[in-house]
Amino acid sequence: MRYSIRYLLKRSTVSGLLLLSALSLSAQTGPVQPNPTGRRAVDDKTAEAPSEEKGIRIKDLARIDGVRSNQLLGYGIVIGLQGTGDQRSKLALRSMQNLLANLGQDASSNLELKNVAAVLVTAEIPPFAKKGDRITVVVSSIGDAKSLDGGVLVQTPLQAGNGELYAVAQGPLLSAAREGRSNDSPKNVAVVPGGALIEKDLRETTLADRRLRVQLRDFDFTTLSRVHQAILPLTQEETLKGMEAKIEGGSVLVTLPENVEPIGLLSRIENLRVQPSYKARVVINQRTGTIVFGGDVRIDPVAVSRPPSGNGRFRLQRQEAYQGIYVRSPGGQQKDETVQHIEASSVAELVAALNKLGAGVRDIISILEALRDSGALHAEVVIL
Repeated sequence: MRYSIRYLLKRSTVSGLLLLSALSLSAQTGPVQPNPTGRRAVDDKTAEAPSEEKGIRIKDLARIDGVRSNQLLGYGIVIGLQGTGDQRSKLALRSMQNLLANLGQDASSNLELKNVAAVLVTAEIPPFAKKGDRITVVVSSIGDAKSLDGGVLVQTPLQAGNGELYAVAQGPLLSAAREGRSNDSPKNVAVVPGGALIEKDLRETTLADRRLRVQLRDFDFTTLSRVHQAILPLTQEETLKGMEAKIEGGSVLVTLPENVEPIGLLSRIENLRVQPSYKARVVINQRTGTIVFGGDVRIDPVAVSRPPSGNGRFRLQRQEAYQGIYVRSPGGQQKDETVQHIEASSVAELVAALNKLGAGVRDIISILEALRDSGALHAEVVIL
């Protein structure tokens, strides 16, 4: 042990000093003492599991039913535009006339405003938000305004889907064009960071009856069963008598004990780790030529023919004599065309082999689509 410490000191004085300090502190403090407050064990286990543990946290796979955002919508007007407001739309003009009339001002019918735009304002209230909290709103033009850059949103009430008013938005707009992100950024959409003030608390019903549902974001029976099995050991703890966990309606229903603080228990459940069972899936974006797939997407054996260099494209044809896919160039098989049986059992291996053959992205997409149509690709294919 002495040799190890000296070696570390020789290699790095700072590292050695840190190690000696840690050893000295450990020797002085000794073992960790019990919690003198006598708090329940459920409060002492809320820390997240070490990152080296296997599996994914339940909080990354599922959500607690009822803990969600709520959408808000409102109609308003933006003022202060530099001649880029609504030109032919009458909606902004009528709205401005009504606003001025409500303020006791004479609104002439001949009023022409090019620095005003009619907009829709959208926002989301996060779960457990309270009265007085601020949220960001998105402002979108609904007329023929060319740009909202430099405008100011006039006080706009925001309603939920049930028609109740929950927030009021107002403030200067911040657009992507002003931030200089890109010349192609839309100029008729902007945001007001923290521009809405919540005026009404949401009704919280998540733990009203001390029951909660753990709902998978991407439903799978195997993963749901594993989540249930991960939660079950908690019901056997002495401090959690009365806790129940069962699968009901595609989710795990957890009944909380009366004498346990729910937030600490929720934290423990969220940080339990399970190994999810993923569905085999291939996502193809034909517009951008992007292919996304998992590492365990299985395929049947395939035969691939490579067209002569610079001539033709890879093309697919089903071969009855060979259980797989035969790929050849248009115009029939040519003299210098080669046929290869690819030793690939997954999409990853197939794509790597096709790249070696010189296949382009479009060719690979065509091959994957043909594999799907023939039943040789054992995965769900999503085409965007």
